Amino acid sequence: MKSLPLLASLLGAAGFPCADASAQSFVVVGIPDTQNYSQSYPAIYSQQTSWIANNIAARNIRFVTHYGDIVNNGDRLAEWNNADFAMRTLDFSGVPQGVLAGNHDVTPSGTAGTPYIPGNYLAYFGPQRYAGRSWFRGASPSGMSSWQVFNGGGQEFLGLSIVVDAPLAELAWAQEILDANRDKVAIMTTHRYLQDAEDYTSGVPIVPSGRYPDVWYGVEGLYHPQGLRSEQIWDWFVRRNPNIVMVLCGHFHEEYRQQSLNVRGLPVHEILADYQDDPNGGDGWLRLHTFDLANDRIGVETYSTYLDQSRTADESSFSLAVPFAQYRSADPVRVFQQGIAGYAGTQDTWIDQSNPNTSYGESGVRVSDDDVANSVFSDQRGQALLRFDGLFGASVGQIPPGAQIVSAHLTIQIADDIDNPLFDPDFFVHRMLVPWSEASTWNSLGSGVGSGEIGALLARFSGDNNPNEDGLRRLDVTAAVQAWAAGAPNHGFAILPEIISGNDDGIEILTSESSNPLLRPRLEIAWREQSTGVAYCFGDGSSTPCPCGNASWSGAQAGCLNSLGGAATLRAQGVASLAADTLVLRGANMPDSSALYFQGTTATSGLFGDGLRCAGGSVRRLGAKTNSGGASLHPASGDAPISATGAIGAPGERHYQVWYRNAAAFCGPDTFNLTNGVRVTWTP
Repeated sequence: MKSLPLLASLLGAAGFPCADASAQSFVVVGIPDTQNYSQSYPAIYSQQTSWIANNIAARNIRFVTHYGDIVNNGDRLAEWNNADFAMRTLDFSGVPQGVLAGNHDVTPSGTAGTPYIPGNYLAYFGPQRYAGRSWFRGASPSGMSSWQVFNGGGQEFLGLSIVVDAPLAELAWAQEILDANRDKVAIMTTHRYLQDAEDYTSGVPIVPSGRYPDVWYGVEGLYHPQGLRSEQIWDWFVRRNPNIVMVLCGHFHEEYRQQSLNVRGLPVHEILADYQDDPNGGDGWLRLHTFDLANDRIGVETYSTYLDQSRTADESSFSLAVPFAQYRSADPVRVFQQGIAGYAGTQDTWIDQSNPNTSYGESGVRVSDDDVANSVFSDQRGQALLRFDGLFGASVGQIPPGAQIVSAHLTIQIADDIDNPLFDPDFFVHRMLVPWSEASTWNSLGSGVGSGEIGALLARFSGDNNPNEDGLRRLDVTAAVQAWAAGAPNHGFAILPEIISGNDDGIEILTSESSNPLLRPRLEIAWREQSTGVAYCFGDGSSTPCPCGNASWSGAQAGCLNSLGGAATLRAQGVASLAADTLVLRGANMPDSSALYFQGTTATSGLFGDGLRCAGGSVRRLGAKTNSGGASLHPASGDAPISATGAIGAPGERHYQVWYRNAAAFCGPDTFNLTNGVRVTWTP
């Protein structure tokens, strides 16, 4: 059972044919449900994959995505062997591909409520099948979902293959992937997501076409024991990720498409294609998506490799407007959300005037209300507090000190909205100016948060979810994060109610303790580096160590290879001004060892240990650090600015470098090395 996938993996290492990755037009192929082919028409399945492999160069096919339901009966090995044989053709071709499990792949016969048996899917199409391929970037902990990267038009795109009725754990994993790849336009494929019921009811919308309605789940049921419904997948995941351009799906025999808007107002194209009820198990229909980057369009064609025909109906052949550049972030993005990518720095609570000595730091909701007691005699206010710690630093996932903040958005989820039909109050987000903790109370903060404890208004939003009962709020808080980046203390946000006489209703906001990690408070920050000074003395990056002690060496290759196999680097960021010193030195690609940042008054050149000392003249030690993840910085959090230590004195030119321990020395007996140098001119 496992020998065929292993063989496919070994033989499938063949190079990707000569399709042009730089061409502005390329094709993404969709393979709708192949369950009937695997059971009864394996030759048609093989014909589909052979056609794809034979047309990679002619059609410039850059990616292939399977919609799930690979087989019809998840417990029958003969069907899995047929599917494996057909898909091996794609493995041999080298084309990047994504495969996912449908309901027929994880149950004996595709019926909800029957045993969940993903074992055969994992044995044949689990992550081990694609391990070692450069385009395969990994799978979820369960192995049931995966992601891929492919190149088209000179850009990297992301493919996301999500198991049928994905549970929260799968989407939390996928959220981490998308957060870390905001520079890539993403295509998501899952199995059950859309339906076209009106085609079965003569156009009468007894059940409107679109995402699977809740009433159908009462009839058909969920295929994963902890699975989510399609509206939840949309609301909690798809629309919150601005780089998802389309969602492809099968499961329901029909063609259908709709356009929805994500949190940034960009179109998300949701497209259904499934031909399993057609003759011959589906007649070999494929979906060909032509990405035309130059004209911001995706053209969709439906072609049968079995009939050698194309379908021309409106839902078979169409064109989609896609402003590609708007889905990609040109700047790095860091996302901070409790429990996603290991982040654990969210602090949130609320303070209650009616219970002034009670803390609510462990509550599942935060209240903002102008009268929590609903009293006709006096208003008893509730005020929500929220903070994200550890935003800036040298560790993975943090924003480097000295970075320029381009934008910052806070996303919150309202669990309970305004129900009073007479009032529709707004709520206000301010930067907190005073410290607080999750143990804070109304009284410990001095009778609540007043005007002296908050900064200028950052954002305002409505507490009324009508007409769509939409609890998502995405708020621009750029000014606050810019202030923190410039050195202001980060005391987070206050979410305060509008005071309306007679209004006795407020909102409840989900917290970092929420059982749904996707709905916890979320802070997205786009940033860019502010480079300072001039770097010099760079390593050449070759695999040959420095010519240790070779007198004829001119020093042009300064910054020799370290024990990591590459030259260590130093960069300077921020402002080198005696009046406004935000200069930060950042060393990278060093071993996790001790490091020493030092300053010189002139440039020099001389072999030193495994490297070359570049900063000379009057030398001063700035600070000893311990590298973590191959990196460190000076000044770090808690350190005084460089100018405040007296190291600079008068304005003028200074030179910087990092010395570090290098246990696997190339040039012994010295076991240390140095980064390149950086020349910085200090101003008054």
